[in-house]
Amino acid sequence: MHRLTHYRSSFCCVAFNHNYRHNWVGLGSRNMADIPTKDPVLNGHHTEVHRYTYTPEDLVLQSSPWEKFSRSKFDEELCSRWDEAMEAGMFRYRLDSLQTKILPGRLRFVAQLNVKRAQERRAPQNIIGMNHPFDPKKFNFTKIKPGEIVFEVCPQRDSPHQKNGTGVQNGTTSEEAPASKRVKKSAHMVIINVSPLAYGHILLVPSLQDCLPQVLTEEALLMAIEMTLLSKHQGFRMGFNSLCAYASVNHLHFHGYYLEYELGTESCLTAPFHSGVHVLNSDYPAPGFAFQLQGEDAMGLARQVYKVANYLQKHEIAHNVFMTRGTQFGEDSNSLHRTLRVYLWPRKPVTGPKDDFVFNPALCELAGHLPIKVEDGFMTLTEEEAVKTIKTQSLQREEFEALKTEIAAVLG
Repeated sequence: MHRLTHYRSSFCCVAFNHNYRHNWVGLGSRNMADIPTKDPVLNGHHTEVHRYTYTPEDLVLQSSPWEKFSRSKFDEELCSRWDEAMEAGMFRYRLDSLQTKILPGRLRFVAQLNVKRAQERRAPQNIIGMNHPFDPKKFNFTKIKPGEIVFEVCPQRDSPHQKNGTGVQNGTTSEEAPASKRVKKSAHMVIINVSPLAYGHILLVPSLQDCLPQVLTEEALLMAIEMTLLSKHQGFRMGFNSLCAYASVNHLHFHGYYLEYELGTESCLTAPFHSGVHVLNSDYPAPGFAFQLQGEDAMGLARQVYKVANYLQKHEIAHNVFMTRGTQFGEDSNSLHRTLRVYLWPRKPVTGPKDDFVFNPALCELAGHLPIKVEDGFMTLTEEEAVKTIKTQSLQREEFEALKTEIAAVLG
């Protein structure tokens, strides 16, 4: 029996059938406000949105092996609203069943044919540098349609990081506090990706109305890490493309989506580097840094990743980030000792028009998930050819070794 048989009965039948009806029942109590609020402004108009509020207790720190499947309220809410948007015709195309194959070889690359995304997605912006300021005249996420909003995500943390308007303030939420004392910051929004590469493909846009450029911040990283941990599903992944690393819109955002297949990067070998940071083993085609969640310290993980990413940004080194459930470093794929892994790949920059590969090596491709643009390329692609494509845009081993020396000084 295929290892995902049980899972298909509860989730993947939604993700890969042709009518996308959401069939999860018994949702129970919601973390979300029952009544939409009219706060964010899109295209100059106030827009009603639902809010998904969570606390640190809602984070799922330990995931199950791939043989067992479960879901959280976050998964239920996200998928339900994603399905509603699909039924309402909010996407550029209907995401039908994607032809998928595991490329033979030790890396276990997952290739999926997605011709519609290549043909019908919005034309990427012409990015020629790492420090482009936000340009309100170009497409950005303040210009989306109201139907593209999934919900506002509202963390409630007892920490200095909690700046969102619905956070805890002196023991009450901002919605409970008197209006004169409310501090409303720009909302963290989850929206659909109108050109999905997989089921549930969404974008997390931290502080949407602040109109931040596509540059990582520590708070944004914490939001993405926590959002990954809100899901119980092993196949929910999140990631980030910097400018000159296949970011298509210069407005701060992360990608998130479900993939029902296990990736080699969930358990691949790493080597200790410095201050708890690891690096991918030398036989992986894309040299990069590897991080893992230690206990419950999501904030510490965000801070550690940010230190490296901030150095790369300041030195105009393009980079991609990928977040996935996986085993603790040093454990094999069968281990029950699981955590959250975060990969950060410095890479060669991509400027101007996108290169015409059968896949573009961005956040998911570097992690081993290969959305393929053309059918011929999908049918003939081998692991050897995929590795060659990835290496064309990765740092050379000598470049990475030199960078490691610089990063060690940053980590202290």
